[in-house]
Amino acid sequence: MREGRATQQHRTAQHNQPPARHTRFRTIPYAGVATLLAIASYGAQANDADMTYIEEMGKRLFFEDISLNNNMSCATCHAGTAGGTNNDSNTNLTDVAVTGSDGILVGTLKPPTNQYAQFMNDQGKIEGLTDFDPNCPAFGGTAPCGGAFWNGRAEGDLIESFHRIEPFAQLRGKYEGMYRKYLGPLADQAHASPFINPVEQAKPTKKSVCEQVNKTLWGQQLYRYAFGTSLRCGDQHVDKVFARFSLAISAWQMSNDNNRFDSKRDIALNNDDDREFPLVDFTEEENRGHDLFYGVFSATTRPPGARCFFCHQSGNDQGVGKFERYTNDQYFNIGVPRNHEIPNDPEPDMGVFALTQQDNHRGEHKVPTLRNVDKRPHPSFVKAYTHNGWFKSLEDLVHFYNTSTPMTAEQEVACAAAVTDQDKMDVSTACFFDKKTCADNTLNSIDAMAANCWPTPEVDQNVARFGVGDLRLTEKDEADVVAYLKTLSDETSVQAPKPYRPQPYKESRLEHKGDSDKPSSHTSGSFWDAF
Repeated sequence: MREGRATQQHRTAQHNQPPARHTRFRTIPYAGVATLLAIASYGAQANDADMTYIEEMGKRLFFEDISLNNNMSCATCHAGTAGGTNNDSNTNLTDVAVTGSDGILVGTLKPPTNQYAQFMNDQGKIEGLTDFDPNCPAFGGTAPCGGAFWNGRAEGDLIESFHRIEPFAQLRGKYEGMYRKYLGPLADQAHASPFINPVEQAKPTKKSVCEQVNKTLWGQQLYRYAFGTSLRCGDQHVDKVFARFSLAISAWQMSNDNNRFDSKRDIALNNDDDREFPLVDFTEEENRGHDLFYGVFSATTRPPGARCFFCHQSGNDQGVGKFERYTNDQYFNIGVPRNHEIPNDPEPDMGVFALTQQDNHRGEHKVPTLRNVDKRPHPSFVKAYTHNGWFKSLEDLVHFYNTSTPMTAEQEVACAAAVTDQDKMDVSTACFFDKKTCADNTLNSIDAMAANCWPTPEVDQNVARFGVGDLRLTEKDEADVVAYLKTLSDETSVQAPKPYRPQPYKESRLEHKGDSDKPSSHTSGSFWDAF
């Protein structure tokens, strides 16, 4: 057992609790012939025959209304058109947490994206989430990393090690060889499970989930094709079946159907002769935003930059990596205010502390990927940002990163004496923007922006001031960073599967071509293969 992991007693209690709710197609006016051909060759909808059987089964499990009232699926809270997050604009603007299938119960957190968490690259290596570790190297010290959910509780080894379920038992050996790679945080997240969480899809038991799948047109056939055995929902089989459902959902979430890599950034980078910034297909603002993001200093930028890359990078490659995910999968407290508009006004969320019980982890939540951070079904659609959804626009969130550190008493004196904008910026970013601490900590983000103040943090401990709150960016700097972030939205969106038609078995659909040597969901059919 890894050092720092919660005790078995604590973990048992935690996993008996209902999991916390984690629970645009946008036109960019730069598309030339090469861009349009690239998007067309990738395709907005994966053909069923392009997926393996386990991937297709996972996708159908994800989109099926497997819920108490047959009105809610995984896709309800994780919609492709919204970048894998909630696609209800009004909920994002108000409640943030999504009401469950019963129409009454509701969770406490914003649904995170289910995209770009983990996938197989074209060398057969798993990119993305690792198993949870409370002591990863970080900024000269350590920080929690890995795992899934906002607080990391889908640790990566729970199905076999904690729940003592053997998903490959009674299957021929080849299935374990093909599918073991799908065990990990994504499978643990699916197994947690939204299907039987009373504040989410609210099915009463694993058996009732299995029985609903068994009644679909696809359930029996795809299960048999994917696992080489019949779907059985009896008490003797249901634990293994439920674990295999989790593997299937994990397999689809790792697939290139769910991870498109066809954003403006991807296309522009691939079209560029040297594949280095500045990019020819980017605007001046977008290129400058990239430089600010990565701290590339020039005649138009200055230290310290926006510092985004401290946490929002997976390869430290200045943003030119083929499979850059824009997250280090670590956990920090950036000082987000408490969201009093979530139904029932829940207590401040302690983040990864719930798993580790370490005081220095209070208030720390996962660093999300920035891919699809601005993806939305239409321009007026409202997205919610951060774990509790307090922010309602990317612009406001970037402004918070820039200005949220309050002035000290000494700085307030210096600010009062400052005359020019440069004098004020030399004191602090809060001085430059005349940013105050709100007298009313219950304000929402819209009212706080109007009052030019920030409420105190939801959890006023462990706030990561090294990278948040005093970035010395101007209004133009902020706007250019936002312009760059908007280039990270995929041009195509995950769509629901087509109606199922019974089909003859094909051995070739057990694994992708070349999987025996390179077990990759990106070995064929990805955007980058068009070039």
